[in-house]
Amino acid sequence: MKTQSPLLSESRRRRGGFLRPVLSLLVLLFLPPAVPHLLSLRDPGPPARSADAIFVLTGGEGRIQEGYRAWSGGAARELYILGAGRRVPITRIVPEGSRIPPEALSRVHVEGWSENTLENAFSAKSVVVEGKYSSVILVTSDYHVPRAYLAFRKVLPPEVLLTSIRVRPEGGPGASWRWARRHFIEGWKYWGYRILLRWELAETVERRISKAGRRGWQRVVDAVQATSS
Repeated sequence: MKTQSPLLSESRRRRGGFLRPVLSLLVLLFLPPAVPHLLSLRDPGPPARSADAIFVLTGGEGRIQEGYRAWSGGAARELYILGAGRRVPITRIVPEGSRIPPEALSRVHVEGWSENTLENAFSAKSVVVEGKYSSVILVTSDYHVPRAYLAFRKVLPPEVLLTSIRVRPEGGPGASWRWARRHFIEGWKYWGYRILLRWELAETVERRISKAGRRGWQRVVDAVQATSS
């Protein structure tokens, strides 16, 4: 009967002692950011009936186009584009504006002052409460959905039905790496927001927004008419 070499046994023990902490570290590094993305798959999709409003969160490729496509297809009555920038011409944000009938164009709104997801949520809250909306659709990139949905669900009135449309990124060279990196970073940002929303920092943001009021909102129809006049 063959006996195992003491040197071989010692080598295996050393490898096992090295691999266990490495594997534990990898689990601690990658599991927490993966959880929000897995859980967000249970979030409801757009309702069968038309919603009151669509809120598009700018900052990612294809978001405005997807939100406009959903709105023009009848997914909601009002279209709100959040965080578009203070100095960006509205006709550049919605280039199709000149071809949309004035009545429909009056239901497209652009807000340029909010600079992050939480400010987006409080900005949306102001029009949801004022318009007495009962259902809204959130449009943002797929990797951004968990954090955006968390912020909007926390900020909007609980009786408002909140659903989401996930915008898939375009392919091309390096697309898989960008997909993994964005999901990893956003997963950790999600946990940061979980902590943030438990503090009074969220109330500070809301007070800032209440001072801004609706001055940050502009109807696209007004900008188009001003440009053509």
